[in-house]
Amino acid sequence: MEKVLSKITEVTSDPYAYVAELKERKGKKIIGCFPMHIPEEIIHAADMIPVVIWRSNESVTWGHAHVPPYDCGITRSFVDDAVRGKLNFMDGMVFHVRQCLQVGEFPLIIERNVKPAYMEILYLPPIYQGDPIKSYLLKGLESFKASLEDFSGKKISDDNLKKSIEIYNENSSLLQKVYEIRRDRPGILKAKEVMQIVWSSMLMPKEDHNELLKELLREMEKKTVETKKERIKVIPVGCLCQTLQFDILDMIEDLGMIIPDDDLYVGSRYFANKVRLNGNPIEALADRYLIKTPLCPTKGVWDVHWGDEVIKKLRNNDAKGIISIRVKYCPPHTCYYPDFKSKMIEEGVPEVMIDMEHEVISLEGMKTRLQSFAETMGGV
Repeated sequence: MEKVLSKITEVTSDPYAYVAELKERKGKKIIGCFPMHIPEEIIHAADMIPVVIWRSNESVTWGHAHVPPYDCGITRSFVDDAVRGKLNFMDGMVFHVRQCLQVGEFPLIIERNVKPAYMEILYLPPIYQGDPIKSYLLKGLESFKASLEDFSGKKISDDNLKKSIEIYNENSSLLQKVYEIRRDRPGILKAKEVMQIVWSSMLMPKEDHNELLKELLREMEKKTVETKKERIKVIPVGCLCQTLQFDILDMIEDLGMIIPDDDLYVGSRYFANKVRLNGNPIEALADRYLIKTPLCPTKGVWDVHWGDEVIKKLRNNDAKGIISIRVKYCPPHTCYYPDFKSKMIEEGVPEVMIDMEHEVISLEGMKTRLQSFAETMGGV
């Protein structure tokens, strides 16, 4: 396992170096996709490499001349990296601007300061009832496909798109298997290692990542886990667009808790729904987007409660508590949280909310909150 995990750590510790080297090695164009919901499979079918845009490890400097300091960490970090020229290896960028108000700022900033060879703005609709929503979504995906064909000079046939979908579906299945083994044997991987595994999937060509996961799974199947004492199972929830600081995950484990599953974007949300091929691959991609669970506050779903979905996950994992991780200045999560908290109280589920910021902050206050939370559940 160590060999595979070392490769994954190498990819995620310096994504800039990895993706820039990947471009040279593969001789293919790199398309940055702002999280969440961009259909990467269409980009893959155009023989280009989609990578999910990440949050850097550096504090924001130049970016504050373009976006306010009360934007969330990934938006400020992305703009900062872009205007500083750190993303020049990307041949194109794709944004889903209905996702939140902050993402809507990007197109003009990028167009004026970065000028990538290709930039596409998607408007993926909210999931409301009625045929017009799906019809609008299909037209948007067809338009996206046509723009990629124009830029790549490659016709995206249905067969090519189906093949790309199959490769992505295989990746989802392999990641689900990693999670199943972790669920059965919590502690077989550290929480930060699981996040790195998913993160590396967002950066690597899916074909390469699939081979890496197969090797990892072979080693995981053989590994046993010694449990010195029973630890409290908790489910982290939130971090809709970005990676969570590894220090926070380590802290949770150091305080006697263990994570058998999660409801994080750089986690189970990324691979939650495979595409069900049913003839027309574009329609299949649209149907995948229209699935309401795992619930995302950016999709406008009103008839499914996020709290109910998380409580199901809690009980399926025999976990005791929920740790809500709210990215500071994230409007979709912040606006939904009061209803989420009310549901936890109503159902008697222990839950604590911690704030996460992009810049390095003191973790002592966070440690106190998490320690108190563990104590209320009978730990530490």
